[in-house]
Amino acid sequence: MGFEAVVSEDTPGRYLITLGGDLSFPDSDGLVELVAGLVAESGAVTVVLDVSGLEFLDSSGVRALLQARQATLAKDGTLSVTGAQGTVAEVLRITGVDALLYLC
Repeated sequence: MGFEAVVSEDTPGRYLITLGGDLSFPDSDGLVELVAGLVAESGAVTVVLDVSGLEFLDSSGVRALLQARQATLAKDGTLSVTGAQGTVAEVLRITGVDALLYLC
């Protein structure tokens, strides 16, 4: 199925990316490219990923979240995740990634 992403800049330098669908192989690289593109254009930004619409997250999706986080940190930005629920929240908790992504 793949994932959908809707990007909005709610304040200058703060992007909200609302995700839906499945964040899994092979589509997960698209998220990394999206976030890397935002920080390349804008520099130090705050990125908030709203994952409340995600139905599925596998290990490549977890990897994509971590790589997106690294892309923002490399430009002195931040990345956090909000809205994790159900299976997605459980995957993030089990992998320990929830603590790195500052779940709101």
